[in-house]
Amino acid sequence: MSFGLSELIILGVIATIGAAGLFTLLLRMDNRRTRPNLQLGRAGDGPVFLFQDKDLIDATPDALAMIAPHVQKMSEYEATLHVLGAHFINLEDVLAAHDKGHVRVDGEHPNALSMHIEREGPVLRIAVTDEVSNGPTKVTDMLEHDVRLAELSMMRELTKHTPQLIWQENGNGRLIWANQAYLSFSDRLRTGIETVTPTWPSKSVFPDLTDATAHAGSTSRRVAVTLPDKSAEHWFDVTTVAQQNGFLHFATDANAAVRADRQRHNFVQTLGKTFAELSTGLAIFDKRRQLAMFNPALHELTRLPIEFLSSRPSIDTVLDRLRETRILPEPKNYASWREQFTALEAEAREGTYCEVWELPDGQTYRITGRPHPDGAFALLFEDISAEISLTRRFRSDIETGQAVLDTLGDAIAVFSSTGSLVMSNKAYADLWDTAEPSYHDQRALQTELETWRGRCTPTRMWSEMRDFIYGSGTRKTWADDAILDDGRHIRCHANPIAGGMTMVRFDFAPPKTPVISKLTMSDPALLSAKR
Repeated sequence: MSFGLSELIILGVIATIGAAGLFTLLLRMDNRRTRPNLQLGRAGDGPVFLFQDKDLIDATPDALAMIAPHVQKMSEYEATLHVLGAHFINLEDVLAAHDKGHVRVDGEHPNALSMHIEREGPVLRIAVTDEVSNGPTKVTDMLEHDVRLAELSMMRELTKHTPQLIWQENGNGRLIWANQAYLSFSDRLRTGIETVTPTWPSKSVFPDLTDATAHAGSTSRRVAVTLPDKSAEHWFDVTTVAQQNGFLHFATDANAAVRADRQRHNFVQTLGKTFAELSTGLAIFDKRRQLAMFNPALHELTRLPIEFLSSRPSIDTVLDRLRETRILPEPKNYASWREQFTALEAEAREGTYCEVWELPDGQTYRITGRPHPDGAFALLFEDISAEISLTRRFRSDIETGQAVLDTLGDAIAVFSSTGSLVMSNKAYADLWDTAEPSYHDQRALQTELETWRGRCTPTRMWSEMRDFIYGSGTRKTWADDAILDDGRHIRCHANPIAGGMTMVRFDFAPPKTPVISKLTMSDPALLSAKR
């Protein structure tokens, strides 16, 4: 029987590792050597194996040579099943079923070998004989021949059914062997369809791969093959192994990987365009603490040179440069300031870092840390100078308005359309003996009404005032009087103002003097007497 070049290579590898396997096997057996009752060698026996609980304890030299190439990747018992199983079908089941005594098993092939199985307690003896020639050398040759045939058959099946394209070329690049997947792909390129029985291609479907691999043991590259309609390309990852008289190539479909790379590239480009339009400065540091990505806004806000940012500086270098350019607040203690760098990085990785930097030139930046996958993190730089200025202006306006109200002698309180106390002045707090609310406190109208009722004599006026404050639509100024529990009279004014709000004003009114009208009226009785 003749073998192809690739098959001879495989057989050569098996022979090469045999010596190393035999040495390893002898070391193992020496540690397990026992004195079993079953004899190792008998007249007419070929290779003989002695096992105790699936551990090989003794074997004839020809038996050891048979399993030596396999013991580095499997146990001695499994190696024996592998070698003998090519000739004796279902050997593992036969051994498992035989638990005592002697049994003979005949092989499946013409002029087959016979195997004698003996079991005595935990010890198992396996002997292979040739009933015709009674020669142990021929037994070994037949078993090794069956193993090689089984391995070659398995390899043929693998190369036939694998989706990977495998082919072999000589030193001039001429195709000398190819598997089923390669031939089917070649037919599809030539005819547009995959045929049941592919034909041998006149030339390789791949570009010349020999130049790049002439002086290399193994190389990999990504190769594109144009489809027949030239509308698309089919991509492969090709691994080339240089051999003595040619090259062996393995091609794996890479279309999914190429599509993923293109989608990732497009996505990165989209992100880059989006980041470029952001007014927020973005700095992304990888797991090695180096600047991996930044946008133009970072350059504009920090005034760091593009060349410096493009050199992938570390976060320590970036923060040092920010301090030098007075973009980072100057600390009182330089040592503690350096320690804050480490804390900044740790907090940014956890997504908890957020700090406001007030710079010497009056600008205010908000720095936020956000974690990213694979240990990376991002720092966001936002210029909030206008926001801070506007907030301070609003606060100043509110404080100024409050100060103006506090100078007025009348008690004033402003309520929203939902009945919340928006603001009041000091005279209001003194009149009703309540705490002065800050500008962000909002007490409920119902609470204030209870205070008013508790300090005045009973009157329906408070219900009318409540209805007026909650009222909607066009409202006219409303006023009424009330008497405090100390006898003073107060005048209550309710004025609608912008936004549906109501300003309530309290001032003291002079007490009303009762008029005795009886003395000034004409007496009807006297008038009738005069008549």
